[in-house]
Amino acid sequence: MGKENILSCLKKNQNVVVVSNSQNHEQTMIDLHKAMSKKFKRICMVTIHKAFSILIKKFQEEGIDYSNYYFIDCISEGLTKVKDSKQCIYVPSPAAMTKLSITIEEVRKTHGIDLMIFDNISSLLIYNDKIAVLQFLNFIMTKTRQTNTKAIYSILQKDMKESMEDISLFADAVIES
Repeated sequence: MGKENILSCLKKNQNVVVVSNSQNHEQTMIDLHKAMSKKFKRICMVTIHKAFSILIKKFQEEGIDYSNYYFIDCISEGLTKVKDSKQCIYVPSPAAMTKLSITIEEVRKTHGIDLMIFDNISSLLIYNDKIAVLQFLNFIMTKTRQTNTKAIYSILQKDMKESMEDISLFADAVIES
């Protein structure tokens, strides 16, 4: 399922889970960012899988305009000393889900976010148990509906097989890429 189908799905739904396999995940996300950066005014990228600096380098290589992005980086602070910037705020780790939830809501309010992109929800399972991840996703998806924004949650298929049924109960749509 390509970016056109994801865009179409977002027109009708607020919380869209995009399931991909590990072979096409990175390309799916690049294609998604190319399309979304043109369609939405303010995007918040919550990175649970790759550091902000690595994403920026990849966006530049791919010619993706990220001037309308704000990043929440859950990886870098645990690896090196970082300082919040005009375009990025750091959360201590993917295990700090309460801090992440608070940060998401602050960013959503202060930056007028109309689209949230989470990459990669599967990585949360490395740092947290399944129940905590499901509670987090339920909370975030409920807040997305309440704030009338949109959100895309990327998930690697191999990591989430047993959790997909539970996640699909919270999401408005689940699509495979």
